[in-house]
Amino acid sequence: MNFNKYYFENYPIDTPFDGNNPRYVLAQDGIDVILEKIVMSSPYSISKDYFENSTLVDALLHVEVLQEKNGKLGMAVPFFLKQDTTILKELSKNVASSIVNKLLEQKEKITEIIEKIDNGYACDRNLYHILCGYIFDGLMFDFLEENQLVTTSSVHDTGLDYVVILYEDADELNEYSDNLLCSYNRLMVNGKGFVSFGDSAGNRKDFYRYMRLKELDKLTESERRIVNFKPEELVNNFVKILEKQHVEEQYIEAYEYFGYYKNGQIMVPIYDKNSYKVAEELYKYVLLITKNEIIDALSAIQKNGDLTAIRHGVEVKDIANEIYHLIFGEVNELLAQSGMVAKPVQIIGEGRCLKSFEW
Repeated sequence: MNFNKYYFENYPIDTPFDGNNPRYVLAQDGIDVILEKIVMSSPYSISKDYFENSTLVDALLHVEVLQEKNGKLGMAVPFFLKQDTTILKELSKNVASSIVNKLLEQKEKITEIIEKIDNGYACDRNLYHILCGYIFDGLMFDFLEENQLVTTSSVHDTGLDYVVILYEDADELNEYSDNLLCSYNRLMVNGKGFVSFGDSAGNRKDFYRYMRLKELDKLTESERRIVNFKPEELVNNFVKILEKQHVEEQYIEAYEYFGYYKNGQIMVPIYDKNSYKVAEELYKYVLLITKNEIIDALSAIQKNGDLTAIRHGVEVKDIANEIYHLIFGEVNELLAQSGMVAKPVQIIGEGRCLKSFEW
């Protein structure tokens, strides 16, 4: 059994790639063998002595992917196996359909609000970035955390703040979770940066994803050269373009490679302080429409003892973080199908996404 690993990190992208970093630990050979044994066994029934490579077990304990009780090992993070697929769909699809119906009923008012963003892009494109990404995968988490429904911040003993989510690498789960519009990649410096929003069905060509692949040594030499810059260099030089200043060719080449710039023109929507004010107004309106359905759906997780992670005693609020992602991913898919928000194009090997820049 292999696992796909997802991270909701609240630490800088240039954090050292070492034993304190969950991305480093979970990339080590042999990790999945340990995880498989634990998730397929009764909770807290195996001790560290069972495994030949105790160093890897210690590493998983160190980054708190595993935890130990009375000398026995258990999962400390949400995980989903292929037998959970049906339950995950039940927890997300019905409520998503109800939410979308309510949003479509209020399309006129929602459009009226988003039209206040004057950046040269149509309402459906701005709604894709602001509603689907910035609100559903951003501002909405503040409300959910205030109501103690999800975990958005988890500071570990290493000092790093992150939540890890594991999915069994199975066709049933991959087909479902990877193809939902709920993946928000942001390379940000001081509140400014490159953003892409889409699905997880491939290696999306964006700065954030490529820097993560660089950590794992999975880029070609030419690709490594393209992202061989510090995040602040990339962001600050793009701001220079916005301010009509001269930018060196090496940065222009990078922006063109990732689709942010072409033939002397910026190719993505720009969102500024005024855009954030509009986003806040839209968020408050959308929250009124959707909050009851979301609260009910996330509250129901505790009652659903069939999820494997629930049976293993994983913190419900941590699990709810991913369930909420599946809910709004379903919502975004339906909104794109309806034409209310822009529909990203599928690129073979990369999946679907649309890009923007925030400053």
